[in-house]
Amino acid sequence: MIIGMGIDVVDIDRFRNIVARRGDRFVERLFTKNELDYCRNKADSVSSMAVRFAAKEAMIKALPGHIQSPFHWQDMEVYNDANGKPGVNIMGDLRSQIEPLKIHITLTHSTAFAAAVIILEETEV
Repeated sequence: MIIGMGIDVVDIDRFRNIVARRGDRFVERLFTKNELDYCRNKADSVSSMAVRFAAKEAMIKALPGHIQSPFHWQDMEVYNDANGKPGVNIMGDLRSQIEPLKIHITLTHSTAFAAAVIILEETEV
């Protein structure tokens, strides 16, 4: 059964301007070291960051209302497996509250926009 679903779209130029104005401290608050390492190895690191930011925003929208832990940006880490398929690691206090849920994620971006969809599904116990 689907427990929650969230979607977010980010304007990459707007995100690029924010990153340029706010600098490293800004992105280091939003992303884990692994995420930053991955993004900084891409030709357009900001597009990779923008799509991960969209995923985190989508997760906030997908979280069920009973979640008591506040969402911290680094409690969610977006990664790509060896085949390039995106996945999500949940850490911190949030993990224990959504651990029984399966997380489905899809990411996409063009030169102008980055988008992400998160679906939280109840797993059989």
